[in-house]
Amino acid sequence: MKILRFSLLAGALALLFAVGCGPKKTVPGMTEGHGVVFVSDAVFDFARYLANAFETTYNNAFVDLKPYPGIMSVDSLLNERTDQILLDRGLMPAESAAFSQANLKLYTYKVAYHPVFLLVPKSNPVAVIDSAALRGVLTGSIRNWKDLGGPDQRLHLYVPSPGEGAWVSLLNYYGKLDSITAIPCSTAATMLDTARSDPGALLAYSKPIDSLRTHKALDFHRQDEDISPNYKTILDTLSYPFRLDITYITTHQKEDVAAGYLTYIMGNIGQRRIGGELKYRPAAIPVRFVKQPAQ
Repeated sequence: MKILRFSLLAGALALLFAVGCGPKKTVPGMTEGHGVVFVSDAVFDFARYLANAFETTYNNAFVDLKPYPGIMSVDSLLNERTDQILLDRGLMPAESAAFSQANLKLYTYKVAYHPVFLLVPKSNPVAVIDSAALRGVLTGSIRNWKDLGGPDQRLHLYVPSPGEGAWVSLLNYYGKLDSITAIPCSTAATMLDTARSDPGALLAYSKPIDSLRTHKALDFHRQDEDISPNYKTILDTLSYPFRLDITYITTHQKEDVAAGYLTYIMGNIGQRRIGGELKYRPAAIPVRFVKQPAQ
């Protein structure tokens, strides 16, 4: 009997150490069964990678990720068609107000941060865009790359659909604009495909770009500083103004697999994976813990 008790205690401790700290302590219901999470396009690959890691750790758990636009995900949570969503942004004030009016309590967890890249074809000689120029592009007062020191080429701005994180980050920086001249794209894959043959393209792109061979990221000039929109900038300073605030939102604190998944990604193991393998800025552990040692 003593041996059995010791084995049970050891197993419980191993489970806690495997998950790390998080919003809840892990219990068996959080590591066995099926959970559904609505996920916005920009962070679907990010979420899938972490779900695979969670499922590998807990073989009896399955996280079913449903790709939905951000606005639809929020609407589904508000109307109780789902219990949890993972967005590439936080809630907007009007959305938070709607949950309050519906008497729905929100539990919100910042998971990670990632840059919104301003991409151009690699053939474009422009390397930097400043705040005033980007505002001009957004409002349509700048329509040619020659106004930005580039070739005499018509400029086309590609952005995610309204309500997605990259769009929200632009509006958060510039405030309310009377009009916006841009080509909205439903997904990052659609954006790349649509702009692939456009030499005048400027993309507000919100997925990792390490594997892109056709486009490069512009630096952003602000207050006498050229800010590079890369992992190190976001990790060290958060000074780059266009970023995704990857946010997990739920209206119920449960002890199911979805809650276990949240616990995993908010714990030390998940946050280290976010900062190391995925190269996002983790939100829940100090930056120094995920920096790679100097080579």
